[in-house]
Amino acid sequence: EKDIMKTMQLLPGVKSAGEGNSGFYVRGGSADQNLILLDEAPVYNASHLLGFFSVFNSDALKDVKLYKGGAPAEYGGRLSSVMDIKMKDGNAKQLSVSGGLGLISSKLTIEAPIVKDKGSFIVSGRRTYADLFLGFSNNPAAENSILYFYDLNAKANYRIGKNDRVFISGYFGRDKFGFSDQFGFDWGNATGTVRWNHLYSDRLFGNTSLIFSNYNYKIKFGSGDESFQIGSEIQDINFKEDFNFYINSN
Repeated sequence: EKDIMKTMQLLPGVKSAGEGNSGFYVRGGSADQNLILLDEAPVYNASHLLGFFSVFNSDALKDVKLYKGGAPAEYGGRLSSVMDIKMKDGNAKQLSVSGGLGLISSKLTIEAPIVKDKGSFIVSGRRTYADLFLGFSNNPAAENSILYFYDLNAKANYRIGKNDRVFISGYFGRDKFGFSDQFGFDWGNATGTVRWNHLYSDRLFGNTSLIFSNYNYKIKFGSGDESFQIGSEIQDINFKEDFNFYINSN
């Protein structure tokens, strides 16, 4: 399985948070001191299957930048690092379909033009099917258990005029784990970004972005009248505008 988070752990100054954990330490900081962005939206829990996989489907990614110190001011900052991940824009020329079958998970990616050379989209989905094998167990508790994750990446862009282009992207993923009806744990991320890119002149352009991010989890214990549930959630809505001005060609 290709995994961008595992690749980052091979870089100097970056250390894995441990076996079976997609978190990472940068130059002595803790895992929560890293800012992880997917198309400008913060991702608060970047792991699947309790840390064995990251939430980032490599088939949907275009570019990754990791700042291990001195992060540019527009990111707002974190104590350790900033990881800025961009999704693919889609194939504006022709329909393209790719996929993969794996022992742990399978995935499918579709890219196509909305209008040729004017707009395009990409949809990429992934799901594990470890839970399907639990039905073969002789243990009744295991038969009624669940264990899987899924995620969906989608992005579209369209050129409105000569100087304007709109981008819409989103991510939705969830993990579910349950042992019989005695214990259950699930968590998930959802992000969404709408960005308007406008060219004011040959030397000046601006981006206006509306960004949504949500992370929540629930833990359930017991069944029937003796069951209880604990949950937590964090949700962000951000609006930002930035400009780039080039003094000359150099």
